[in-house]
Amino acid sequence: MNENKKSLFIHYLTEFIIGSIGLGILTVLIWFSEFIISLSLISAWVFLFNGVLFTYWIWKSESRIWEKSFAGIYFIIIEIIIANTFTSLSLIA
Repeated sequence: MNENKKSLFIHYLTEFIIGSIGLGILTVLIWFSEFIISLSLISAWVFLFNGVLFTYWIWKSESRIWEKSFAGIYFIIIEIIIANTFTSLSLIA
């Protein structure tokens, strides 16, 4: 297998693994909510899956530390907004 095909295979394998993690998280959340899909459940899934994606990006990125810091601050702000959304939704329900 030449280098280009190997690189492409690793890329698709990585995407498959990350997608499987996302589906796994969604499945576990649906299981815990007794198979009731709600906005709170979707918010919790987005919250957790964003953490997985951001962690992967930090690990693989060749960006400078200050760029990662700004992205981290933005990520934390977005996660706080999402967490407040599903926290307030669960208080309503």
